[in-house]
Amino acid sequence: MIKKIFFFFSLFVMFSAYSQQQDSITTPSIQVIARAQQGKILVRWAPTDAVVWQRANTYGYTLERFTVYRDGKRLDAPEQKTIVTGTLKPAPVASWEEISMANDNAAILAQAIHGEDFEVGTDEGELMAIVNKVQQLEQRYSFALFAADMNFEAAKLAGLGFEDTNIKSNEGYLYRVKSAIPAELATNVKEGLIYIEASNTEPLPAPIDLVGVFKDKEVLLTWEYELFKSIYATYYVERSEDGTNYKRLDDLPLVNLNNTEDSPTKRMYYVDTLAQNNKKYYYRVLGVSPFGEQGKPSKPIVGQGQKALTATPFITNHKLIGDTNADIFWEFPKEKEPEVAEFQIRAATKDNGKYEIIKKGITPQTRSANITAPYATNYIKVIAVGKDSTETASFSALVQFVDSIPPAKPVGLIGVMDSLGITTITWEPNTEKDMLGYRVFRGNIKNEEYAQITIDPVTTNKFKDTVQVKSLNDKVYYTVVAVDNRYNNSDYSEVLEIKKPDVVPPSSPIFKKYKVNKDGVSLSWIKSVSADVDRHQLYRKNKSTVGEWELVFETNDTITNFEDTKVAAATKYTYKIQAIDDSGLISADSPTLTIETASNTEDKVLKGLNATVDREQNSITLNWRKLPSEIKELVIFKSKKEGKPSTWKQLTASLTKIIDNNISPNNIYIYQVRPVFANGSFGTLETIEVNY
Repeated sequence: MIKKIFFFFSLFVMFSAYSQQQDSITTPSIQVIARAQQGKILVRWAPTDAVVWQRANTYGYTLERFTVYRDGKRLDAPEQKTIVTGTLKPAPVASWEEISMANDNAAILAQAIHGEDFEVGTDEGELMAIVNKVQQLEQRYSFALFAADMNFEAAKLAGLGFEDTNIKSNEGYLYRVKSAIPAELATNVKEGLIYIEASNTEPLPAPIDLVGVFKDKEVLLTWEYELFKSIYATYYVERSEDGTNYKRLDDLPLVNLNNTEDSPTKRMYYVDTLAQNNKKYYYRVLGVSPFGEQGKPSKPIVGQGQKALTATPFITNHKLIGDTNADIFWEFPKEKEPEVAEFQIRAATKDNGKYEIIKKGITPQTRSANITAPYATNYIKVIAVGKDSTETASFSALVQFVDSIPPAKPVGLIGVMDSLGITTITWEPNTEKDMLGYRVFRGNIKNEEYAQITIDPVTTNKFKDTVQVKSLNDKVYYTVVAVDNRYNNSDYSEVLEIKKPDVVPPSSPIFKKYKVNKDGVSLSWIKSVSADVDRHQLYRKNKSTVGEWELVFETNDTITNFEDTKVAAATKYTYKIQAIDDSGLISADSPTLTIETASNTEDKVLKGLNATVDREQNSITLNWRKLPSEIKELVIFKSKKEGKPSTWKQLTASLTKIIDNNISPNNIYIYQVRPVFANGSFGTLETIEVNY
């Protein structure tokens, strides 16, 4: 066996691709693939780590097969079958002599496994020789895997492949490959598994989407890679001059070196040099599987090189015709016409803007063309398009028409304001091609002269503004003007009215006057001056008792007075009034008003109130005289001395006494009796203190 082997440098770059893949895997494992052919199954595997590969060359691999499916049904228990006795590992040196002489890939694989040294020969001098010395183990490993992919017979000799012929077409098999390296030398090498059905003998597909870009004595070929990257490891490119007889361009296959886990590539690329232009060349590609199989060739493509475009058009003059048309004149060397496929005229609104095609298909012999200008201000270029698809462009020429017609006024204004006063308004965009933008105006009072709030015209049909929410005006008004490139202004749009979010409570109402009469209290007030007030509420509280404010009257119209008749005679009451706006915000309370109601027409309507204590019966009896007919009922409050009174009894006016048995000795009880008139008013509150 030759001690050293040298081969083309183009294979050296395979090292970086393989080493990058294995470096990205932290836990070594064995990767397995399989392919079914007529009467046999081919199995290929490889470790993901160079050290594991090197040690496995000594200790080998174990291969097991389990029958999992039969006749389309999963077996209850997999059937294990011994198909290899012992381990699979590289064959000795002598076994490689014949195949190495016939196949370069086999020679590479043999040298990677058994060679005393491993160098990649190049014509790049000493620098590459130094690089080739670095990480020799990784080089052996990378080239070994690549060579095994290219020749399945060599892969079997290297202990990286197996051909299983003891199969049945109605069965499905699970293959398991494990490292036979002792545990103390390599731990945690993950086994490889692959399932395949023996009947799955589909032919290899043809590569698809082959495209060629033909240029000056050169063609760039590209085809789909991602779809078939699990099927094909490498590709061959073939060329023909007659579409029948194809010749392979390189003896060595093409490998996609740009595909990584972090940046996967979708297509393969190849550049070929053409012997001459204007001659048809046919191309096709075919893939090579990791089992060394060559698939069907792709559909061929045909094309021819074209001389590159070397001349540039030059605009000499232009002539305005009407409001939108112009004649454009240019020069171009006549001897360069054979290089031109067509002339195009393109326009933009700015010299350095994006140029759009406004006329195309102009013949190479033409030197003028009439255009319809798309803008009021046009920057025009003449483009020469070469037969090789390259382009050359003239300097731009300014073509400008007189424009005094303003754009249409904006329509469809809508707007919304949030609680912070951030306002967003939109409108329908104008359709004029020479639009520059829009000016936005704002006002706080309708029909006033609105102030412009945009420094420069805005280019979109949307504008954001921020206004002060806490201010006296509750609405804000917007209008928009459209502006074209010649600064013609449209009419003002319809005014958009936006109501501010209500965060300011209404002003407080105040009491105007009051009057006390025998029926109650008459109150009048001045309403809140806030425009968004929805209603007013009048509250009352009895000063002689500890209680909550009681709503006694509510109005949502122009009423500003109220007669309060449900009050007790000779009792002090406090009143307040509030305003509530249409957002539910409540004003501060008005200044309170404290009023003492008048006594009843009689000083006392409850007469003869006395108490009798019966300690034997453990009771207190309250007695009073017969009540007048205008009294409807009596309300009696009870408490202990220094205690808080609470309602004890509510009696009809026909009764003249009441017995209290819920008492205990050594207490002073206070009873308060209040007559209630038929009209709802109250009589004088009578109090009696009883020592029990």
